Amino acid sequence: MTENKYELYFSHLTKTSLLGRLYKRYFSAQLIYFLSKNFGRKIAEIGSGTGSGVLGAFPNKVTGFEINSLAVDFCRKKNLNVYLIYEDKPYPAKDNEFDVCVLDNVLEHLSEPEYLLNECARITKLKAGLIMVVPGYKGFLSDSDHKVHYNKESLKNINSNWRHLKTFSIPFFFKSSFLSKHI
Repeated sequence: MTENKYELYFSHLTKTSLLGRLYKRYFSAQLIYFLSKNFGRKIAEIGSGTGSGVLGAFPNKVTGFEINSLAVDFCRKKNLNVYLIYEDKPYPAKDNEFDVCVLDNVLEHLSEPEYLLNECARITKLKAGLIMVVPGYKGFLSDSDHKVHYNKESLKNINSNWRHLKTFSIPFFFKSSFLSKHI
C-alpha cells in the first residue's frame, strides 16, 4: 500500500506543468537559495522530490533528502546528491552538519511534522536556519495529499527547537491572506 502511495505521488510530481517547473526553477528556488545563504553554505533540502527546487537549481551546493524512493532514483539518474529518508529513522547526516534546512512544500503533507522538525534541528548547527514554504489555502485544496493547512500564526510556534524570525508572501506586494484565498 505504501509503495503504491509513493508511485502515485511520484507520477503527480513528474506531471508538473512547464510553467510550474519554470516558476520553481527560476523564481522560487532562486529566492529560497538566496535566503538560505544568509545562514551559511551547507544547505539541506528535506523533501527534495524530483529535484525541481533548490536541489535541482543548485546541484553542487545543496544536499537533498527524500522519503519517496522513486524520486530518489529519479534524482540520482540526474546526478543530484540525494539521500533516502524514512519517517521514523534518523536522516543519513551527521549532527550539526548543515547551516540550514529547506522545507519547500513539505509540511502540509504531514499530519504530525514533529519528527521531521526535530531531525532538522539535529542535523543543523546551533544558529542554523529553517526555511519553510507552504501553499496558501487555495493551493492547499488543490492536492488531495495535503493534510494540514498552515497559516502565518500556525507556523510561528510549530516546534520548540526553532524561533520564528520572519514570515512573508510571494509576491511581496500582496498580503498573504489575499494570496492564500485566490492563488
